[in-house]
Amino acid sequence: MHYVGRGAIVAQPMDHMTHTLSPSDSPRAVAEVLALVVAVQPDCEASQARMLHELDAYRRIGMSQTEFNGLVEHFRQAALAEHGYPHLDDLALIDELLDGVHDERHRLLLCRMTSCLITVDGQIDDFERTLYDRMLLRWGYTRTSVSRAILAEHMQ
Repeated sequence: MHYVGRGAIVAQPMDHMTHTLSPSDSPRAVAEVLALVVAVQPDCEASQARMLHELDAYRRIGMSQTEFNGLVEHFRQAALAEHGYPHLDDLALIDELLDGVHDERHRLLLCRMTSCLITVDGQIDDFERTLYDRMLLRWGYTRTSVSRAILAEHMQ
């Protein structure tokens, strides 16, 4: 996958954001990680869309649904142009996107959302597992710690 760079799709300012991202965590940096997760599952788009709404993902990442869908489409087109699907050779891109998110709250939020999204179709393929495991390893989480965070959110 050849990534054109962070300037490939320009996000509009989000005046209606209800939370503040840290300076290092722009809405775009957070959204790019989640968009890549969605892009690797093109065959379950409807169930992903429902899950994103259930998670209130667009508000939580600070990006409109239209802008987010543009990022997803960008990743899908880039992957299809190169391999026909996101490929394990794309670890440098994955690492670049993960390294763009510094705030622990945003990292944990992305891990929680990713856990929900990769299981939405009832199965986890090799690339989804690799992407999720890479996220956990790079950010210092375990599947157990993410599961506990998901449970804690539901208990509130």
